[in-house]
Amino acid sequence: MKSRNNQTLAIRVSAHSLANLAVFVKAFRYARTAQEDERNRFPYTAAMEWSHAAELFGTTTPAADYCWRQWERIMQLPRRLAGPLDLKVPVAVPAVPVDRNLFAVAA
Repeated sequence: MKSRNNQTLAIRVSAHSLANLAVFVKAFRYARTAQEDERNRFPYTAAMEWSHAAELFGTTTPAADYCWRQWERIMQLPRRLAGPLDLKVPVAVPAVPVDRNLFAVAA
């Protein structure tokens, strides 16, 4: 019984490490594609590929930092502008309950 639990744990660990490896391979592919796009004079496509690679590498890795620096170089923008902007859209009609008795006509 004990060995069976160890086998399932080993399978889970190897599946998890295989998934992590697949993410890194995909990130390296994005980085390689970004280099090719820059060589072929598609700078904005390359910037998009660099940002995808950086997101896949993680937040604190040197590889992600390198990818973000490449993105900053191409876009000539700081890294904080790489994400979506948090724009607050005002509500056209405020959601206030209406008292219909105020509109009743006294006869």
